[in-house]
Amino acid sequence: MENESKFWPVTFRRKDIPRLFGFNVRSFDTLVNQGKLHPIVFGSLKLYKTSDMLAYLERKQVK
Repeated sequence: MENESKFWPVTFRRKDIPRLFGFNVRSFDTLVNQGKLHPIVFGSLKLYKTSDMLAYLERKQVK
């Protein structure tokens, strides 16, 4: 449990958004619907790459 706060996970689920990135799930849904983030689908499970999300947030910081 202690290591969870020190390291970023490689992938994350939709419900992990508020804990990891500090904004709500509906804002994340907007990013996905606009095609800015793409899921990795395993059956009914959708995972998102953390590196894609961090890269998107970094681009938004620069602009």
